[in-house]
Amino acid sequence: MSTAGRSPYTLAALLLATVTVAVCALGWYTYRIAEDGRIAADRQQRALEEARLRYQRSGEERDLLTRYAPEYRLLDSHGFIGAEQRVNWIDSLRVASESVRLPGVQYQIGAQAPYRLPELPDAPLAQSPMTIELRLAHEGDLMRFLRALAAERAGVFLLNECTLERLATDPVGGGQPNLRADCELSWVSVPRPAGAAR
Repeated sequence: MSTAGRSPYTLAALLLATVTVAVCALGWYTYRIAEDGRIAADRQQRALEEARLRYQRSGEERDLLTRYAPEYRLLDSHGFIGAEQRVNWIDSLRVASESVRLPGVQYQIGAQAPYRLPELPDAPLAQSPMTIELRLAHEGDLMRFLRALAAERAGVFLLNECTLERLATDPVGGGQPNLRADCELSWVSVPRPAGAAR
C-alpha cells in the first residue's frame, strides 16, 4: 500500500510522463537552437559570398581603372572630360585661322545639350554646337584649318557639315578670298565623375 494512496505503477507512469515531457521539451529546445544556428550560419555564408563578390568586383574595377588610366588622362588633357571649354575653343579657332593665314573666323556657340550615340545610348555625353564662317583662298584651306583646329587639342569636336560658296571677287586683286565656308560642328564632352580627381 502506498502512503499517498497510489500504486507504484501510477507513480512510475507519472514519472515516465514527466521525463517524456522534459525530453520532448529539451528536444524541441535543442532543435530550435540548432535551427537558429543554421539560419545564422546561412546568413553569415551569404554575407561572406557578397563580400567575396564585392572584393572580386573591386579588383576588376581596379584593373579596368589601371588599364584605361592613360586613355582617361589623355582625354582629360584634350578637354573631353569635364565642363565646357568655351574660352579654349575660341582661342583655338583664332590660333588655327592664324596658322592657315585666314582673314579671320566668325563663330557662334549654342547652348550645351545632351548628345546621344546609337552605339552608346546610356553614355552621359554633352554637345555644344558651333557654327563657323571662314573666308578661303581655295578648298584646301578648309582642311588645313580643321587639321590645325584639331592639333590645338582644346577639345573633341565632330564636324557635322560644311558648305562652300564661291565669292564674287575681282580676279585681278591677289590674296583675296575666293570661297566662303559655313561649317557646323559639335564640341563633345562628358561630365567629370563625382569625386574624380582633376
